[in-house]
Order: sequence, then C-alpha cells, then structure tokens
Amino acid sequence: MSRVLRVKNVMVPIGEYPVIREDAVVAEALCALGGSFHERGGTWYGFQSLLVLSNRNRLIGILTLRGLLKAFEKRAVYDHLLKGDPEGLMFVKPFRGGLEITVRDIMRPLRLITIGQDSSILEAIKIVCRKKVNSLPVMDGKRLVGIVRTIDLFWSVGELLESHSGGE
Repeated sequence: MSRVLRVKNVMVPIGEYPVIREDAVVAEALCALGGSFHERGGTWYGFQSLLVLSNRNRLIGILTLRGLLKAFEKRAVYDHLLKGDPEGLMFVKPFRGGLEITVRDIMRPLRLITIGQDSSILEAIKIVCRKKVNSLPVMDGKRLVGIVRTIDLFWSVGELLESHSGGE
C-alpha cells in the first residue's frame, strides 16, 4: 500500500520560524538570519529565510536569501549612480526613508506562492521547482501554519526511498 506524505508532516511549524519586521533594514535582517544558525556535532543548522511581520504584527511576507542578494544588487546600482553623477538621483526610485533598503522593499509577499497543509510533498516539489523558490508558506485555509523548505522535501524523499528499499 502506497503512503502519501503530506506537507503538514514535514513542514516547520510557524512558531519555530524566525521573524523580522517589515521596516527593518537589510543589516538587521542579516543579523536575524545569521542568529538562526547554530553548530551541533560539526554540522551547521539554521534557516535561509525570515517571516516578515507588518507594523500591526500581521504576517505579510517572507524574506529569502535571494531577496537579500537583490538588496546587495540594488545597493551596488545606487552606489554606482551616486558616485558617478549627482543627476543620477533623478533616475533612482527612492526607498522609504531615503536610500536605506528595508525588508518591505525586498520581501516576497505571502499571498504570491503558498501551498495547503494537506497537499502532497510531490505537489510541493513541483511548485518549488516551477517557481524557483526554496521555501513555501503552508496554509490551513487562510491561516499560515508553517513553512516547508526544499531541505525538508528532500529529506522526506530520501526517507521514502530508504523505506521502499528496505533501509539498504
């Protein structure tokens, strides 16, 4: 009999995931993300994204490593424009509060890509591959209940393969 593994069985529960405020600057996000890493037995563990909370304490997005890399790209463009010609400022879309890049500027809104908690891990794998994302918010109706990451999916596939091969 074939067993279908559900996303809710492999996700990280929402209460265990690191969070950051939407108005935090990129440096704060880097510190929060770095703070989630820890070493155990010679191996490093941690998260590669942060959940983003609004000023009203509502979950509104996810900030990924890809988003942080975009911030570095934007910062390099601004630095180049500012060092070259002061008139370059006319072409720079100003960020809230000046040229500081905030989490809000680079996060992925929560509503864009999600998956239901009762979906199969195969469906989750298809979404992360098709959408080129490394983590998916997991929903129970309209309520966020967790995050499933590519590493969670691959561990699950490995365990399924091992159980079908008899653990060899």
